[in-house]
Amino acid sequence: MPILRKEESLPERPVVIVLYGEPGIGKTSLFNTAKNPLLLDFDRGVDRSINRQDTLLVSKWEDVLAEEKDGTFANYDTIGIDTAKAALDDFLMAYVVKQDYKNAKNKLAAYGAIGDEFKIFVSNRRGENADMVIIAHSKDEKEGDILKKIPDVTGQSYNLLLRIADQVGYMKTVNNKRTIQFEPTDTTIGKNVARLPLIEIPDESSPDFRNFMADLITNVKLAIQTMSAAQQEALDKMAHYQDQVTNCTDPEDLTSLLQLADEMPASFKATLRKLIAERAKALGFVGDKVTGCFVDPSQPKGQAPAPAPSPAPIPTGNNIQLPSERRRNAKNETAPANA
Repeated sequence: MPILRKEESLPERPVVIVLYGEPGIGKTSLFNTAKNPLLLDFDRGVDRSINRQDTLLVSKWEDVLAEEKDGTFANYDTIGIDTAKAALDDFLMAYVVKQDYKNAKNKLAAYGAIGDEFKIFVSNRRGENADMVIIAHSKDEKEGDILKKIPDVTGQSYNLLLRIADQVGYMKTVNNKRTIQFEPTDTTIGKNVARLPLIEIPDESSPDFRNFMADLITNVKLAIQTMSAAQQEALDKMAHYQDQVTNCTDPEDLTSLLQLADEMPASFKATLRKLIAERAKALGFVGDKVTGCFVDPSQPKGQAPAPAPSPAPIPTGNNIQLPSERRRNAKNETAPANA
């Protein structure tokens, strides 16, 4: 496997999306709008869905393993599991008990075995570059005085779903419109790696509904890739600014770097500001409370320092020019040429 260099963009990868909601809200019909889908129907609910696509009617987990051995899943771009509770708590539970009857009395070991089998299945689908949509009903869980909607899966299987999923969305009706809420709220579980807003689902008669899940998965992948690129750019800037701070000997430069730090993402800002403060202390600079600038108290006192100019937009590369550099460049440009 080739090494992914730090300056390279992350490649597009398959995603796992969990959709949960009340029965009858249209979760399976929504899956049918995915790209080249195959539904693994553990719950016998496909006959109630709209626009039915290819479906594997599962009677036992061995049916899934047989199709996997035959290479069936490699022919599809999106694999759906309907529902998670039936697949994990019923079919896979029966399978792991059959493999080792001690699992029948040791539920902890049984759920561990279920997790291992399911992770292998998911890993194999990812290896075939297939996306996965895992469908679950919702159930109520009491957290203190708050009643929360969560996917209807038992114990360790529930934790497994949340761990492997890129997105966990709650389907609900808002003002007679079906929506998907990926961002967690006080009353719903969610996971929103791609930072998607509340999404309104088109009416099933609308042309926009035909490829809704395919478009949603594409948007999730694009958002994840864009976030990765932005994070890498921020890391590059952070490393460059750290070098600038370490080598800084000019109070005006340090002031400019402090202003640039405020434009960095919050996760980097605090670290960079702390580094600047430590460098200022090491150089003996102090902050002027009136202007907000660093000053060198060892220099003769004269006119009060002017407020630092507003920083230029953060550059996309490592080409920032600090005030001391601008002064040197201006001096070189005005110096007379040698005769």
